[in-house]
Amino acid sequence: MITLSSTFSHHTTEANGVKLHYVIGGSGEPILLWHGFLETWYCWRKIMPALAERYTVIVPDMRGYGDSDKPETGYDARSLSEDFRQLIQQLGFEKIHIVAHDMGAPPALIYTNDYPDEVLSLTYLEEPVLLQAHLQQIFQFSPQSTQNGGLWWWTFFLAPELPETLIAGREQEFLSYFYKTYCVDSSAIEPEAINEYLRTFATPAGIRGALGVYRAIFESVQQTEAIANHPIQTPVLALGGEKSIGEKVKLMMQSVATDVRGGSVDRCGHFIPDERPDALIDQLFTFFQSVENKRLRGVV
Repeated sequence: MITLSSTFSHHTTEANGVKLHYVIGGSGEPILLWHGFLETWYCWRKIMPALAERYTVIVPDMRGYGDSDKPETGYDARSLSEDFRQLIQQLGFEKIHIVAHDMGAPPALIYTNDYPDEVLSLTYLEEPVLLQAHLQQIFQFSPQSTQNGGLWWWTFFLAPELPETLIAGREQEFLSYFYKTYCVDSSAIEPEAINEYLRTFATPAGIRGALGVYRAIFESVQQTEAIANHPIQTPVLALGGEKSIGEKVKLMMQSVATDVRGGSVDRCGHFIPDERPDALIDQLFTFFQSVENKRLRGVV
């Protein structure tokens, strides 16, 4: 387990029937940082210190990842949402900001929808909004959407047992493929970070847990579809990497939220917290301040 600066500390607790590992530090309004696929809490390492100067920063491992439990079930968006909501309740926080990346973003959207009075803002990074209309565009058979295989892993992971068989023993090659392919500069994810991810991924339970969010994808889509009928009013910052989803994140988010800002992060691929941490910090501070200003004016 990574040794932390004196600002942060490791903890474990039981929430929603699973053991969750989390890191916490700083002081002020709470921010929940929610990692995605092939990541752990450690993907936020570059922005945690700056955020902790102004906020209490809570950085858990999702079920199936890192040092949290890796059960066989419970990977739909609503179950993952409930995991972290119970963690936040245990910590005694009534209202939080949520910043979520990749496959951590869909359950963060469900959290925001289900408990609007408890979420001050949502930042949605580099992930499609799980509506059928959006996914059909992503998976249409065309040169634009299938170049270099497209999002091949979304359907590959649905095959029972085969992904585990093919990944086992080649975990480093598997992880490195994504970092090399979907970063503008793959050196942004340094060997130390890859080794930390491998520490808990390179086990049968680690592989199965990481695939869980994809194997529950149809349930998560059903849960998200309901939001389109009653969009959330919570302020949303939606960002995509210029060389990845880009502006589409903001456009998709407008299907499920009424107060959306954001756009594209220049010179960036999929892994925004690793590739452009300074740009992300600037965007977050500006966004949080605008949310606070609205609250002070009684708008939110």
